[in-house]
Amino acid sequence: MKGCLRRGKDVVTGASRSRLSSPRWIVRTTLKSVANGSMSSSVEGGMARQVHSSVLTVARGLVVALVSAFTLTAQSHAADVGQAVVQPVPGFIALAPIDPANSFEARFGGFAHGIGSPESGTVDLNAEIVSPRLFNFPGAWSVLSPRIQMGVLGNLGGRTSAGYAGFLWTIPLFDRLFAEAFVGGAVHNGSQKGSPNMAALGCDPLFNVGGSLGYRFNERWSVMFTFDHMSNGMGIFGTNCGRNVGLNNYGARIGYAF
Repeated sequence: MKGCLRRGKDVVTGASRSRLSSPRWIVRTTLKSVANGSMSSSVEGGMARQVHSSVLTVARGLVVALVSAFTLTAQSHAADVGQAVVQPVPGFIALAPIDPANSFEARFGGFAHGIGSPESGTVDLNAEIVSPRLFNFPGAWSVLSPRIQMGVLGNLGGRTSAGYAGFLWTIPLFDRLFAEAFVGGAVHNGSQKGSPNMAALGCDPLFNVGGSLGYRFNERWSVMFTFDHMSNGMGIFGTNCGRNVGLNNYGARIGYAF
């Protein structure tokens, strides 16, 4: 009889241990215990160990899953980046320097007139025509070939107006930016001896020098900022003109190649 009871107790104990290892039993027992407010110390310890073990297992699984997902995402992103670098972007065209200097150009704009002279505070309207390059030098040497420029600066305030002509060099810098330098002569209707409202220009004609920095929107249209200086060159060339105040003009112009 005692043997039967002992064997029955062992069977019950084995079944209890089997239930203790079941997650369903853990959850059901935990909820029942919390609801009843009673939990024996032995069951509490066993259940805590089971819950702790289950939580660690789930945490390890989540960490492995996250690491795997991050690795796959990084590999996919690297492959996409490599593919984007190798393959050209559809519809993208690299911008090559635009150099329409082998065409005629018409330019129009305005200048702040005679900065620093008695004629300052007035405005000039400017119109100019520029020829293609005179010589067909090969490659990069083409920038050494001059162009012919002719234009007028008409003062709107009754001060000095001038007509000018000379040589101009157009230098493409990069992409759509370009620079220019010019040198020539100018004739004017200003004062040679000067007055309170007129600069003492000393001679007629004058030297005309300056430069521009510009940007080309396309092969036809451009915009440029220009510095223009007119004087008799007495300080450099020793001309016998008596006075040499000179005129410094700063302006902006648009250009059209045709």
